[in-house]
Amino acid sequence: MRLALIVEYDGTDFSGSQFQLNARTVQGSLENALGTIFGDLVSRVQMASRTDAGVHALGQVASVDVDAKMSLDEVRSAINGNLPEDVSVHHVIEVPKTFDPRRSAIAREYRYVINDGAAHSPTRRRFEHRVRRPLDVGAMNDAAQLFVGVHDFASFAAASSDAGSTTRHVESAKVVRMSNKRIVFDVRGNAFVRQQIRRMVATLIAVGDGSRSSEWISSLLASRCSGAATQNAPPHGLTLMRVIYAFNPCHSEPHLSFRAKRGISPLRRA
Repeated sequence: MRLALIVEYDGTDFSGSQFQLNARTVQGSLENALGTIFGDLVSRVQMASRTDAGVHALGQVASVDVDAKMSLDEVRSAINGNLPEDVSVHHVIEVPKTFDPRRSAIAREYRYVINDGAAHSPTRRRFEHRVRRPLDVGAMNDAAQLFVGVHDFASFAAASSDAGSTTRHVESAKVVRMSNKRIVFDVRGNAFVRQQIRRMVATLIAVGDGSRSSEWISSLLASRCSGAATQNAPPHGLTLMRVIYAFNPCHSEPHLSFRAKRGISPLRRA
């Protein structure tokens, strides 16, 4: 059967989500755990979104085909019993064979956290980017609206990106101050090119500290010049919050949304 896994991880000590030879990755950790439980896997683990080294996830979605004679609760417990402490599977869901975690997704939601307070937070330093100057959140939020819509994000793509088309649909973007020193940037889109969000964040910080204007962001979008947005916010402030799916495999669920803490299953879940 094909299983979807809702995965949380602290990306600090991973070299990204995708498997790499001689590197520690989320996919590699999942495949090692599954291989220990089931022996030879029927398929490789597939991931909904590729996250770079240092990027975290609360609601990453992975899928794998297994020949299991265990309940979904037993599968989840067995996987978690063989995973390292910095990655965990919250839900195991049986899905149709046609389910593809990347191609079936209709949207992804990410959050980037910035600390612009007078002092850093030792307990949160692995999950937020420290900026040593106060930022104008209103100006940043206004500038963030320039990203909303269908745009060619070539200027915000990593120079090494092999994504092909760099046109993406950003459905929403919002910058909000959560406390006197913590700022969050929430963005939702159908997909993102490599390093797009982190380069967007870097430009928003430049607007927030007054070193650049929002017109600069407009010019970067219009230029469509690969890698023109050269500044790249560090990865540890970024978290994949959830992946959204919409299909009706059992003619009973009009919307399937895998979340970090809850999900709606087309078949059954643990």
